[in-house]
Amino acid sequence: MAARLLRQHALPVSVFFAAAGFALTGGLQARTYNAVEVRGAQFIPQENITAACEIVPGVSYTAGDMRAVQDCLMNSGQFRSVRVAGEGETLVVSVEELNDRPGRIELGLAYDSRDGAAASIYFERYNLFPGTFGAVELKFSEEVRSIQTHLYTADAFGNVDFGLDTGLRTTEYGDQGFTTKRALIEPYLAWPFDNGARAEFGLGYRRDEMSDVVPGASALFSTEAGVVDAPYIRIGLSYSGNPAESGGGGLVTGLSLSLDQYFWGLGTDQRTAETRVEADARFALSDNTSFLVSLRGGLVSAESGQSTRAVDRFFIGGADFRGFAPRGIGPKDGNYFVGANKYYVTSLELQREIDEILGTEPRVGLFADVGSAWGLDDTLGGTIDDSRQIRSSVGLSLTLDIGSVPVSLFVAKPVDSLPTDDRQSFGVSFSTSF
Repeated sequence: MAARLLRQHALPVSVFFAAAGFALTGGLQARTYNAVEVRGAQFIPQENITAACEIVPGVSYTAGDMRAVQDCLMNSGQFRSVRVAGEGETLVVSVEELNDRPGRIELGLAYDSRDGAAASIYFERYNLFPGTFGAVELKFSEEVRSIQTHLYTADAFGNVDFGLDTGLRTTEYGDQGFTTKRALIEPYLAWPFDNGARAEFGLGYRRDEMSDVVPGASALFSTEAGVVDAPYIRIGLSYSGNPAESGGGGLVTGLSLSLDQYFWGLGTDQRTAETRVEADARFALSDNTSFLVSLRGGLVSAESGQSTRAVDRFFIGGADFRGFAPRGIGPKDGNYFVGANKYYVTSLELQREIDEILGTEPRVGLFADVGSAWGLDDTLGGTIDDSRQIRSSVGLSLTLDIGSVPVSLFVAKPVDSLPTDDRQSFGVSFSTSF
């Protein structure tokens, strides 16, 4: 009888022990994950984290493998804690960075043909306040002095970012004919999109002072001098990306677009609307040859029958329009350019990398610039010519690094110009920091 009972229960008992063995060994079996996700990393890119310890999807991971990944990342000295675990079909790597407040401070020296020699101090820190990036930049030159501050919090209101910009700027250009002092503060909201697009809305306050008009300068400056102290609105749209990498195909390897709309002087009789447009595209013709196309344009208009002020109008030239001096084209009264209500500059440039020089691979370019600056509300009874006159120039450019110093040079010759224009055949800019 006992033997018969043993035989009756032999199969169920064997099944029980087999199931128990499977349960004990199942946890040691490897599992394949179709995706890898890094969480908690603010400053170290995900691709760097996964590459450092060879964390890739489509590979089988056991519990021991996950512990090895944790040890590998902890041994890098970059993390306070690391946890690796599976969530469905995804291997999740959760990290807490050791340096969660990285920052830097730089002293800089620069020179360009517009502002001359300038010194700068720059400071930035992530998590200056919890979750907030902060930066301060000071610039000093003989004719320009400025300070700017920036605070930026990502996802401050759900998926909406928040920023706060402030600025003080004084200009005393020798050929300007007056002094400007500008102070502004602007809190704004930003909506970044995954495709590289971005929208911003800012409500700020600006104080513009125009003073110290030089004797003999345009009579316009004397009537426009004074202070406008008022709130303003800014609406911005932009896009930046690489269509070739995002599946767009073709030759376009870089594209950036921006549109900014300002409404200045709200609540005053000096209300103006200003529109700025910028577009840049890079086409890869070969591994070392590119074709660049750019467009810059602007329009400012006064409301309620008023006239724009020089501090709001556009002064074009220098690096903005090669072949012409800074503030060197547009409506002119005597010896002083008075600025324009409208402008555009289009640039076409063929660039090619050449053989190594001074330890770097420079780029040489052949360019053509075309544009104009025109339009005034007050032409002093028709004595100022504010008509749209096309200017153009052609030239050569050279961009290279000398040591760690980026240097840009160009030689340009105006093709279409007016006798009243100020020409500039050579331009140079460089900057370094330490």
